[in-house]
Amino acid sequence: MKIEELKSFLDGRFPPALQEKYDNAGGQVLFSDDDCTGILISLDCDRAVIGEAILLGCNLIVSHHPFFFRPLRSISDGDPRSGALFDLVSGRISLYSAHTNLDKIYYDRLARVIGLSDIKLLLGSDAPQSREPGEYGFGAVGELDEALPLMSLLDRVRERLSLPYLIYSGDSSKLVRRCAVSGGAGGGAIERIIGGHKVDCVITGDVGYHDAKTALDHGVAVIDAGHFGTERILLDFLHAEIQDYLTKTTPAGQIRACVSRMETNPFRVYPPEKQ
Repeated sequence: MKIEELKSFLDGRFPPALQEKYDNAGGQVLFSDDDCTGILISLDCDRAVIGEAILLGCNLIVSHHPFFFRPLRSISDGDPRSGALFDLVSGRISLYSAHTNLDKIYYDRLARVIGLSDIKLLLGSDAPQSREPGEYGFGAVGELDEALPLMSLLDRVRERLSLPYLIYSGDSSKLVRRCAVSGGAGGGAIERIIGGHKVDCVITGDVGYHDAKTALDHGVAVIDAGHFGTERILLDFLHAEIQDYLTKTTPAGQIRACVSRMETNPFRVYPPEKQ
């Protein structure tokens, strides 16, 4: 199977027309006529991920965050991003990114992992929806099967997202039932979320000081599970879709798809947790 065929599949599943105006999803580096030898799925594309792809014999990386998001104004062998680009080109490794277009289609995935029901779209989109049918936007709002103390919800989120720690604000004994969930950098939308929905708790990432204060002023708890923690789970869903496509279109085992194991959360806790 050619790289171009896989690009066409991804374009069809996550239409580039759905991405936000500021985004740059789609093909980043493409060797379209090359036969695909394997697919590595990651949040980002850096030199460690590229090295992993080479080790696994993968010549296509599918990342969530676009490599070309901010302008690359110069190329230098002393710059890490330039080095990653050199590695891609010298290794003939193609790179494709599905970003806000994937977020909009997977808007309910994080909520389902946490265990919410009666799920509805949280935030709409300013981007044109083109002619694509369906409901698209960011995040979800839903309810737990029963009200839980905030501390119990913290335990659940930490366990289901396989995270070593969480950051939160709010009364630890507060009963929580209706939750808003938005992955990645959803912390910046807390004021908008609270203004549009009556919720007990917001579960998201990249929460700033003033975002947390705003939530506290409104009596809303906040769980910051991090950008990495709230988006990493999307890779498993993406992997399942890609693998299903490969199973239907290629001989068994011809092309392997896998999720990066080298990629880790860039943040650490100090002092480290006791073992």
